[in-house]
Amino acid sequence: MKLLIAFPLIAFACSGKSDTAEPDGEPHTVWAGWNHRWGLLSHRVSLVRVKAGRDGSAESGILGGDWSTGESWSDDVNARVHQQTITSSTVGFSSGEVSVTVGPDGEASVPIPDAIGDHVVLQGFEIDTDLPLLTNGDTATPDYDPRLGFTSRGFGMAINPTDSGWEATATVRWGPRDRADMNAAIPLAQTAVTLYWTAITGSTQVTPIATEGTHTLAHSPPNSPQVGHTEDLALSGHGFSAIRGFSLGIDDVDGGDGGDYLRSFGIELPPGAGGQPPTTLSAEVLNTSVIELAEMSMTYSVDALWIQLDPENSDIASETISATHPIGRHTILSE
Repeated sequence: MKLLIAFPLIAFACSGKSDTAEPDGEPHTVWAGWNHRWGLLSHRVSLVRVKAGRDGSAESGILGGDWSTGESWSDDVNARVHQQTITSSTVGFSSGEVSVTVGPDGEASVPIPDAIGDHVVLQGFEIDTDLPLLTNGDTATPDYDPRLGFTSRGFGMAINPTDSGWEATATVRWGPRDRADMNAAIPLAQTAVTLYWTAITGSTQVTPIATEGTHTLAHSPPNSPQVGHTEDLALSGHGFSAIRGFSLGIDDVDGGDGGDYLRSFGIELPPGAGGQPPTTLSAEVLNTSVIELAEMSMTYSVDALWIQLDPENSDIASETISATHPIGRHTILSE
């Protein structure tokens, strides 16, 4: 697969901005999920990025701790991004992004003042731990670089309606594991999150897609044969799927507050060709690796939509873009 130059760092603040709405009949690409899987080992989470692009390209980014960056060991990631490019004379789209800082409590919300539509859905997101640790009174700040990330208890993104419009919520949970300096830093960690959104107007035939559940992950290292959740869907018609929210959690089976190193994660609604509906929905957050330090359970939820359009006045091109790329932010291209 081809790769382009990595993106520059993005500055974060609790703010929002919107691109100019695309006119009717102009193509617009809508996100339908993703998966990241490290090639060799499980890692801390310091950067996760995914965003739908124009037809034929998407954005993907990842960083772990020093065992992924080459300081102690190097690793790369296998990425998949699902998306659909819609051209329609009856449905309109506009896109933008909002940014928020998630503190140690693990959740933050921000309004989306520029999102105006019948539905507002996710176009992707970015998580970045490269923010200074909070201070703790007269207590010395832990000697830990937050750019190295933290062991994870999972994350989620959602866009919900409010009385005055739409609101984006990010949940990012960290948990201690086997590094004393990292564990001391987790209660002071800040995480920069950007949620990319698309507002949709003019859609009338909409079917909700929702699922949730939990199960214990296999724990017989090395490299336990862990699996996520996949279910069949019974959808019909010509249209596209869109994701309003998701949550992926990974927790100690014994009920403790420990996190873990992640090997793979994502939610996927692989689109059918030419506007055919997805036949499956998948979700996973796994810790399989050479050394699995704890027995963990996986919790998942997905809130999505199947939006039908008249095939006489709409064209839908669906694609799954797959690539193996090194650490950092990249644009990945279809073959």
